[in-house]
Amino acid sequence: MSIYNETIWERFFNRLPETAANEAIRVLKQGGSFKDVDFFTMKEAEAQVGHYRERAKAAIGAYKRWKSARAVTSLFGVFRDREGAHLRAHARAMTGLFLDSRRDFADLSALLMELVSNDRPDHGASVQGGRHE
Repeated sequence: MSIYNETIWERFFNRLPETAANEAIRVLKQGGSFKDVDFFTMKEAEAQVGHYRERAKAAIGAYKRWKSARAVTSLFGVFRDREGAHLRAHARAMTGLFLDSRRDFADLSALLMELVSNDRPDHGASVQGGRHE
């Protein structure tokens, strides 16, 4: 069995509708480069990861509260089971969004680090060493 690591672009097309994926890629590639992936882009992405983390934690908490309440009383069992299935599906969806956003944030970080490491200032400094100001 081989492990397939999809790129951030493939993940956009696998998770989003085609128009939304194209829009996300267009925004990232605006101007033909990744110059728009900067500190502020990363800060916004980090905020989104935090937002999804909190929503996933809240959804998991709601599911756990429902599960413990279900253990205490068996009244309205049919309704509680339906509610539990809904809460569990919501918790799974929110956790999936959090994990996807965290993976995308890591990919954006890698793009930014690659951009920074490949972006050498041209001040006429020698490649061999010496003072670089």
